[in-house]
Amino acid sequence: MIENKKKIIKINFCGCGNEFKPNNNFILNILKKHYTVEISDSPDYVFCGIGGNHFEYMKYDCVRILIMTENLSPDFTIFDYCIGFDYLDFGDRYFRLPYAFQNPKGEPWIPDILSEKDARIYLTHTKKYFCNFIYRHPSSHGIREQIFDKITEYKEITSAGNFRNNISGTMKNYSNEGGLLHINSEEKLKYLKASKFTIACESVVYPGFETEKIVDAFKMHSIPIYYGADTISNMFNKNAFINVSEIGLNGMLDVIKDIDNNDEKYIKMLMECPLNDRFSIQKMYTDLENFLINIFSSEPVLRRPKYYYVDSVESSLKELYEQKNKRNEKHKKFLRKIKRSIINKLS
Repeated sequence: MIENKKKIIKINFCGCGNEFKPNNNFILNILKKHYTVEISDSPDYVFCGIGGNHFEYMKYDCVRILIMTENLSPDFTIFDYCIGFDYLDFGDRYFRLPYAFQNPKGEPWIPDILSEKDARIYLTHTKKYFCNFIYRHPSSHGIREQIFDKITEYKEITSAGNFRNNISGTMKNYSNEGGLLHINSEEKLKYLKASKFTIACESVVYPGFETEKIVDAFKMHSIPIYYGADTISNMFNKNAFINVSEIGLNGMLDVIKDIDNNDEKYIKMLMECPLNDRFSIQKMYTDLENFLINIFSSEPVLRRPKYYYVDSVESSLKELYEQKNKRNEKHKKFLRKIKRSIINKLS
């Protein structure tokens, strides 16, 4: 009996962020179900992010597939395909999967639904804090800080992050390959689980831009106090969270006081399904799998336009990348020289 061999595909990743593992991520784990995947320095397809060295993806002339995790919309004159957060229709070249749902293992989030008994146990035995605020830096719009100040008029918030910290010490940070610091996720989730409410406020406000902030709160059965995308109720159950964008700061505080002082209302809210459709993310991942299969089912073909003005844009971005890369290498050599000097003096 002749065994059917999987098709071999050569791919690579660049600029996808510190928390994105090139050897273990949702894209790779989905593709491995259907193909023999080779991570190659000469790929036929490259999955691109906007992190790392600026415009690093320009060194690849193969099929470029953008994975958008920040509040930028895709440029389809530079990328052939995109997985992003915008609500847009661009044929088979675009798929909507916000960062909030990008699971490293490629497993869709199906939220737990608490029974009344379990919700009461959470409230009585788990909720140590009133509300948490865990951030590393100020927000671009300043609303995050206003939410913090407004709620503090009523009760003290447990601020465990680097920004606005008000407890003994700050949460531990960890560093991945890129060297940038991020709050330890496991430690953060412990605070969320122990809090009745979580301030889940996006750093920027943009339609469709939904990150892990609201999802993490829901996973830990902490009611999110959300500020961000005005499209948030398209997928999330409006009865399961407090939407500051709709009710304003004064309305927010009134709702928080009401729920905080009424156990039955809090329990009822905690029992709500976070999503309008509990299995919507599972359906989304099925569609994502089909989206990727469609890309890889044929030979690699560039879908982005070529020639004339587009070529001049490509050339300009490649030149920018090469200039920035040279400066980065020069800076790295300088740091290595200092490091060697310090080691020599100490030895």
